[in-house]
Amino acid sequence: MLKYLFNKYKNRSDFTNNFLILFRGTLIAQLIPVLLTPRLTRVYTPADFGVFELFLSVSLILGAVANGRYELALVLPDKKEDAWNLLGLGFIVSFAFSLLLFILMGFFADKVAVWLNNADIKFWLFFVPLAVLMQGWFGLLRYYNTRQKDFKNISGANISRSTSRTGLQLLIGITVNSPAGLIIGQIAGSFTGVVMLLRKMDIKAFFRHLNKHDIKQQAKRYKRFPMFTMPSTLANSASVNLTGILISAMYSIASVGFYSLANRVLGMPGTLIGKSLSNVYHKEAVDHRKKHGHAKIAFKSTLKKLLLIAFPLFLLIFLFAEDIFAVVFGEEWRVAGKYARILIPLFFIRLIVAPVSVTLSVFERQHISLFWQLGLLFLSLTVFTIAWIVSWPVETFLICFASVLFFYYIIFIFILWKVASNKL
Repeated sequence: MLKYLFNKYKNRSDFTNNFLILFRGTLIAQLIPVLLTPRLTRVYTPADFGVFELFLSVSLILGAVANGRYELALVLPDKKEDAWNLLGLGFIVSFAFSLLLFILMGFFADKVAVWLNNADIKFWLFFVPLAVLMQGWFGLLRYYNTRQKDFKNISGANISRSTSRTGLQLLIGITVNSPAGLIIGQIAGSFTGVVMLLRKMDIKAFFRHLNKHDIKQQAKRYKRFPMFTMPSTLANSASVNLTGILISAMYSIASVGFYSLANRVLGMPGTLIGKSLSNVYHKEAVDHRKKHGHAKIAFKSTLKKLLLIAFPLFLLIFLFAEDIFAVVFGEEWRVAGKYARILIPLFFIRLIVAPVSVTLSVFERQHISLFWQLGLLFLSLTVFTIAWIVSWPVETFLICFASVLFFYYIIFIFILWKVASNKL
């Protein structure tokens, strides 16, 4: 299937070629954890993965807004100097945000650990600000490289991040019987990715063109991103990553571990395909808007590619999920396969929507994103509340959660099409 797609779209357009560059790099980056995860599941216990999932969930929720979402604006300025000052603004915002988080952890780590129903997470909460900082800087530099159309560098950074992260997780896991390796490897991998994305940047010229007046000017020019996109992103990130946290609060840390593996496996196609297409589509949509006043062609083309790739892939996983998890990861992880089968429709529609959701940023319709994401968070919390009141088993909760959000994402696709057509 993949060979067919590569032959079909090779040399057709800059869009497709850039996508293939990112796709190949991300494919290699994803193959590393795919190949080593069966070893990781035999080194770490479901409880270890549960603690890691809690750490990762908190980090991802906060890291999604670490830059004030100014990174999304990096492809918009016509002048390179303006982009540099916007990048500098993002660095400052993310550093200040991470420092504030570290201070807050000193006051509230105990209470957070109690609410999460897991004492082991308390120590690792103090590493969350560092993970958030690395995630923020990686996002900034990834969008800057997208602006430069240096997709090869992005691919190389993805590979380096994946290699260092998974390798360190395995190495520490063999010697230390705790979730330490999973968490340290995650942070180290992000740091490696940041270093790789910096290697082709003219750092001296970057600092030379930074000045307080221009940074303030860029902050004012793109203020809609922190005003509207940041709250909507926080709502979306919370709705996506809150699941493991609330499973811990309502059920057990082992259940979180099973969910973590299901989430990791089902999330691989999104990382592999979605992020690659998102980077390319973002730049393509900006160019189309400037030239035609809309991005209908780029939107429709991207959606078709996503459906063509995602449907057969998720169908295969759905048919054999439990057996795949038991054989590949060990019999004790069969429960994770059951969770994965329930969650497949949700991950499928997320993969379709995520790359084209940047349409709202391209057309500066951040207010639409804010209201939609708040609705998504409301629905997620409503399902969690009902599950808690009625005392649903974890499987029942996951079925209801996946079903409700699936249909909500369908509505979002129609909204995005209207925006891409410049009719909303």
